[in-house]
Amino acid sequence: MTTPTQTPNPQPVPRGQATVVPVLGMHRSGTSMFTRALNLLGMALGEPLMQPQADNPKGFWENEFFYDVDLRLLHAMECHVSGYGTAVQLLQIPALSQKVERSTDNLGVIEDYVANQFGSCAFWGWKDPRSVLLFPFWLSSLVELGFRRIRPTVIIRHPAAVVRSMARRTDLAALAPSFGGSSEELALQMWSAYSHALLDIVEQTDCFVSAHEWYLDRETARGELYRCGEYLGMPISAQGMTAALQWLDPGAVHHSDADPLAGLPGAQEALLLHGDLLSRARAQRACWRLQDAA
Repeated sequence: MTTPTQTPNPQPVPRGQATVVPVLGMHRSGTSMFTRALNLLGMALGEPLMQPQADNPKGFWENEFFYDVDLRLLHAMECHVSGYGTAVQLLQIPALSQKVERSTDNLGVIEDYVANQFGSCAFWGWKDPRSVLLFPFWLSSLVELGFRRIRPTVIIRHPAAVVRSMARRTDLAALAPSFGGSSEELALQMWSAYSHALLDIVEQTDCFVSAHEWYLDRETARGELYRCGEYLGMPISAQGMTAALQWLDPGAVHHSDADPLAGLPGAQEALLLHGDLLSRARAQRACWRLQDAA
């Protein structure tokens, strides 16, 4: 898979000056779309990247190194390696990830990869939904490695859209009976757990929060990408913005009249949680507009 990256810089970028961007969001929330847009704007993703698959033909834009680390961490915790599970199970993972031993050997593997792939990059990042649950591990590890400009970006999507998309996944459908419920019930529990973890990240860090729907209208997307670029301190060229806007695909959104949340336990709580995250995203956006106007 060919990926435009930043213009090669022969000089290494000091870790304290590099901006690291973990792109965080629940499965099927549009993080692939957003990550590729940031890549086109100038954020390096490293290699190798995961190849497109039938459920994501335009690509995941997911770095296999970070994906592999996340799978190994979840396996060591005796959790489902895809980051699946009930809300009770998933909500335990952030605290467990904070306790993972960051030995010299473990950090050395991450340090070697980061130095090789991103040593000359002023802006780099990755996405993997599992990193939402494992963010305490990644944040502590990056700080220990000397990075100071860590700028998590969060993408939120309405739970109905996520549940509808997740319920179609064959791996979730095969797993759901073992948890004593339907695919929709398990998907909603997962969405709630991931969203609670995201809410903790938003409250504890200087975080950019955006809504999936804002990238489905060209002019709204343009403003939102500029806002994200300003948050990251990343200069955006006209060429990069044109490429990013051409990449964003409203046709990738699947619509359905049926409400997958109807009658599901926890649906009302999920809607309130989504409202909380969305209000934070709107507040950030409104504040940026006021500053931009000034």
